[in-house]
Amino acid sequence: MLVALVLVTYFLRLTAAPVCGEESRWANGAREMIASGDWIVPRQQGSIFPERPPLNSWLMALVGLARGDVDLLAIRLPSACATLLLTLLIYAYARQWMSRLASFSAAAIYATFGQVLALGRLGESEAVFTLLVAGSLLVWHWGYMRGWPPSIAWSAGYALAALGALAKGPQAPVYFILACGAYLLLRRDWRWLFGREHLTGLACFATIVGLWLVPFALSNPESVDDIWAGLARDRFSWSGLAGHVAGYPFETLACLLPWSPLLIVFVKPSMRRWLMANRPQAVFLVTAVAVTYPSVWIAAGARGRYFMPMYPCLALLAALAVERCTSAVAELADRLIWRRYLRASAMVILAAACVLAVLNVAGSQRFAEVEQPALFLIAWVSVALATACFLVWASLSETSPRPQLAVAALSGFLGLTYCGVVVNVRVNGGNDLSPSVAEIKGRLPRDARLVSLNRIYHRFAYCYGEPIAVVPWPTSAADMPGDVEYFCYDLHPGYFDPPDSSRTTDLPGATARLPFEWDRIGRITCDPVKRENPHSTVVIGRIRRAAMPTLATANRAAHSSAAQSTAPKMQQSSAEAMQPAESSAAPSRAALR
Repeated sequence: MLVALVLVTYFLRLTAAPVCGEESRWANGAREMIASGDWIVPRQQGSIFPERPPLNSWLMALVGLARGDVDLLAIRLPSACATLLLTLLIYAYARQWMSRLASFSAAAIYATFGQVLALGRLGESEAVFTLLVAGSLLVWHWGYMRGWPPSIAWSAGYALAALGALAKGPQAPVYFILACGAYLLLRRDWRWLFGREHLTGLACFATIVGLWLVPFALSNPESVDDIWAGLARDRFSWSGLAGHVAGYPFETLACLLPWSPLLIVFVKPSMRRWLMANRPQAVFLVTAVAVTYPSVWIAAGARGRYFMPMYPCLALLAALAVERCTSAVAELADRLIWRRYLRASAMVILAAACVLAVLNVAGSQRFAEVEQPALFLIAWVSVALATACFLVWASLSETSPRPQLAVAALSGFLGLTYCGVVVNVRVNGGNDLSPSVAEIKGRLPRDARLVSLNRIYHRFAYCYGEPIAVVPWPTSAADMPGDVEYFCYDLHPGYFDPPDSSRTTDLPGATARLPFEWDRIGRITCDPVKRENPHSTVVIGRIRRAAMPTLATANRAAHSSAAQSTAPKMQQSSAEAMQPAESSAAPSRAALR
């Protein structure tokens, strides 16, 4: 049932929505690894990109090699597989010391946390990173409980933490060391904490990380600090810290919906006493959450997803709440918590079904993104009504079925809603660049070389599908290479959008002003979602052929040897296009040829 839940929720319609977020950035890195054969240094447009270690791009590249291209399936399949593996790991770990109800509930709850639903099927790093970090903790504690040789438990935990470090930096080893170290200190187990076996695990960690980090450091010593800890360091600041500390716990609870209300029951002293008395193994989960949460709570730049590696621990605790509240020996007040939770869930489902139906019937252009196909809407509303009725029936004490069925019904409905309704909304509101980019490429000569003035937006670079070399923003015509005719650049909000053939010059990269005459071929809005005021636009232009001799002369003065070889070709091209395209219209493909 868990496998079916994850397959439907995360694998069904995996490539329906267009590329979004940071997916295209890591996909570009994967493509450059395949093209260059360099799997050590992550790059964007041929230049080193020291923002994050390369594990995520490695996985995309491996799938891309098998498929022949780093397409949407290659981008997202590693995340979906990671979600499936972690769901099964949670169940297997929980079965070592939990009931079957709690084990199933823990895995189903994790798979349908709101944040996991949003990121578990995207080509971001969170799903894979969560598998590795949570896996390091659960596997280590599994070995500790079952009496594995300490060297094996430490080596397995540190190996997974090392892979997590290669996915997203030092957060993985910090979380592993904090959680396991605090737990052993609490238990006063000095042999496990300070034994030689612990050194074996540290050696395993150093070996795995060193296989990548040493070659990278030797070739790019100045970038080691940036790629290893640059992003983490940027999250800590005094600006906005008070507001973040006040609001972040509520953001965490929102990310864990709809299951987070089950965690709130642990504020009751009776629930905490029951947990410590009957499930002492849960001390590890509580300790792990307690010692790692301050790392995101006091980081003003932290977002809700940064704590996702600890969501499996929270899912296990929520499952223990389900076990306690459905137990026959539980107090009446505790049993009422579960019944009220099911009824509240049923009310929310009914309200969501009514709202979605009304918005679709109203046909308002304002809510066009939430419009669903008619037959699908009817089917989904029917499933929503059936699920709500079942949850209400399950909340009745006289006829209450096994609690597993209620958990399965609610989690199944959440999965169906996401892969159906939410994916439809993402498709309706998503900005698919592929048709626009294909149309632009069709108007360029077949062998045209496109360069970008400074680095271009990664979504455009991914959809273009061919290498785009970077040229520093020109301050004079002499700064442009003599063989460059077609170029593109990012146009950000507030920048000056010049008419074609603008000759004005400004600070490099600060505006879109260019020091030579040119014609605009196209302009593509590159935001992941459709917006009235786009945040990022890419302009594609062509240097005017009539102005090419002047540009060649300028380049010849700066680069005499290179320009002499290219000037005859440029003059010939200039003679072939004596009539440049009008600045207000894009030239046809025949005119460009």
